[in-house]
Amino acid sequence: MSGEISKLIGERGEAIAKYIFEEIFGYENNLSGNEIMCLNGEEHKRSAAKKERTTHGIDGLIGNISQLSNRVLDIGYISVKKTEKIGYNKTDLRKHISDISQGLECFNKSKVLSDFKRRYSNIRSSEVLGILVWISDKDDIYDSIQNYIKDISITSSLTNTIIILDNRRLSFFIETVLQDKKIYKKEKVKFVYHNSGLNPSIQSYYGEKLPFFYLYSNIIAVRIEDNDNVFLKIYYSEEFQENVFRGMMDLAIDYDKLDSLDKIIFSFRNYQKSKHERMIDEILIEYNSYIKTSKIEILGHIQTLKNL
Repeated sequence: MSGEISKLIGERGEAIAKYIFEEIFGYENNLSGNEIMCLNGEEHKRSAAKKERTTHGIDGLIGNISQLSNRVLDIGYISVKKTEKIGYNKTDLRKHISDISQGLECFNKSKVLSDFKRRYSNIRSSEVLGILVWISDKDDIYDSIQNYIKDISITSSLTNTIIILDNRRLSFFIETVLQDKKIYKKEKVKFVYHNSGLNPSIQSYYGEKLPFFYLYSNIIAVRIEDNDNVFLKIYYSEEFQENVFRGMMDLAIDYDKLDSLDKIIFSFRNYQKSKHERMIDEILIEYNSYIKTSKIEILGHIQTLKNL
């Protein structure tokens, strides 16, 4: 019975992750439930119930041409974990990170990876990112596992980059990008791609797929079409800070060099009009010579009495 319950919880977690990657991040049909052969079963057996591991499961695999580096293929190796009766804890964190890092070690030498890269042409190199999606029903939707990471020691060597999408991070995407896709329609909201100077062949400065660097960035920019108007909306995942707002203003100026935007919207998780409005007005006066501050609007991710 416990095995059936665990399987059901796992399936619910994968369904949530599938929705997030498709509806928010723009990656269609990414969850496949594939397996790869374990190439180091003896060393990896510690996370396989005391017996030598033979395979690693892949809950999802996504790819996208990098928007930061020219002719680089970004590949996401996805592992999904969901808990319903227990919350975030160090023991499970250590286990989940070890599991995905061991899977990545074998994935990087697998036929699945080489076959996946063949789908893309004119690529000079690839970079693999491990994406651990860990959802906890018991914890608050704004809870983060960052408090546990500093004390965690991992037994297997971490030779790959791993990003963890927890309740807090996923809630940020849901309250911002997903909300606006529902308001303006999915096809009208596009992610803005930065010009890094290393991507001269970039064909478009916005698109439907979330660039991988946005997975761990506190600032996300989107382009929104609303009838004949074009908006730039920049979300910040943490609390309002004066220096961060100045940086977001500089970013907006860079995007609006031709004065082509009808509105620029800044969205903060904890924006309170009575608390932040005076500081914002003072900063906007400083920027008045560089951008039309009359088209700037400040919002909270979610409308409340405090930010109307």
